[in-house]
Amino acid sequence: MIYLDTSVVVALLTPEERSAQALDWFGQSREPLISSDWLITETHSALGMKQRHHGLSSTARQAAGEQFERLLRGGVELRSLDRARFRQAAELLQDPGLGLRAGDALHLAVALHSRCTRLASFDGRMQQAAKPLGIGSVQELRLETDQRGE
Repeated sequence: MIYLDTSVVVALLTPEERSAQALDWFGQSREPLISSDWLITETHSALGMKQRHHGLSSTARQAAGEQFERLLRGGVELRSLDRARFRQAAELLQDPGLGLRAGDALHLAVALHSRCTRLASFDGRMQQAAKPLGIGSVQELRLETDQRGE
C-alpha cells in the first residue's frame, strides 16, 4: 500500500512545477492508496493559500475542490484519526533526527499504523523521515537528489 501525501494531491489538482510528474504517476499507479482524514483539511488549506497568495482564482479553487472529492470517491482510502494516531505522531515528533512538522508526523503515524510500505510525497523532509521508519519513497516521485543517492 502507498500512503498519499497532500503535496502530491495538490500537484494533481492545481498547476505546479511537478504536476505532470504527479499526473503521470497517478495515471499509472495500480496499488491501493491510503491517506488520512487530515488530507481533507490540509488539501483545502493548501488550496486556500494558493488562492490568497498565488493567484488561484475562486473558480479554479472550486474546480480543484470538486476534483478532490472525485479523487477521494475514486479510490483513495481515508483512515480516520483517533487519539492513538495523535499520540504516535507526538512520539515521532520527539525524535529530533526525523525533523518532522506536526502534520507530517500525523501522516506518517497513519502510514505506519496502516502498514504502508511506500510514501507518495514531494516533501523531501518527509521522505527522509520515512526512510528510517521503514517506509520507502515512490520512485517516480522522488526528489532528484534522492535519485542520485545523495
